[in-house]
Amino acid sequence: MKNLSGVTSSHTVEPWSSLPLNSIEVIFFDIDGTLFDQRSAHELALTEISDKYEIFKDISKEELISAFREADERALKEFNDGVPLDKIRRQRSENILSSLDLDTNFSEEFTSIFYHLYPSMDAGFKCIDDIVEKAKEEHEIGIISNGSSEVQLTKLKAINLLHHFDVLLFSEEMGYRKPDRRIFLKAANSMGTEPEKCLYVGDYYFADIFGADKVGMRTCWINHHDQKPDGPEPDIEVNDICQLLPLLDP
Repeated sequence: MKNLSGVTSSHTVEPWSSLPLNSIEVIFFDIDGTLFDQRSAHELALTEISDKYEIFKDISKEELISAFREADERALKEFNDGVPLDKIRRQRSENILSSLDLDTNFSEEFTSIFYHLYPSMDAGFKCIDDIVEKAKEEHEIGIISNGSSEVQLTKLKAINLLHHFDVLLFSEEMGYRKPDRRIFLKAANSMGTEPEKCLYVGDYYFADIFGADKVGMRTCWINHHDQKPDGPEPDIEVNDICQLLPLLDP
């Protein structure tokens, strides 16, 4: 079976036409990996840090980015296990510096610098302006995102999308994270509708698709790496958010 990108896949993905869009009242979006290209933003910020701070004078940009990716992968697993954000950020910075044989006393300053820079990068995926505007023509739209409200709001401002959304839900404020069903139920309730009348668009299968499906939301998976779902099939699957544009036409 082929998904909508034309990439051959061993799992079945329903065509968009099978979704009763006239029954969808609200479209919710994830941020990281869906609207905001977090990987590119990381690299842009790390390149700027590498150029500016003396501690990295003997470290290539490629080495710094590689060390970051390795530490960030470990941090993501810890985040999904429920470790507090502040602890994860601090430990990730220490791991980066330690792996590069640099002074870990710089970790607190590195964390502060990094979180000042990276969310402010203009790193929106191509087509997101058109996607969000098209979605808003026929539906109310909202955000359901894990992470710090301050950081996530900065990202939405950086890619000039903040003003479009009718509701914004962040795990830091809610006290629980995707895939916890409560955050999805709260989102639907905040819009005055039922989960079955909502569509959730996200890139992280476990947190986004698995979580939204649990409460009865329809789902759209931005499957960047052509992975197989480890659970319920999404209602629609694409490899690039730009592929949603023609599908949002009424």
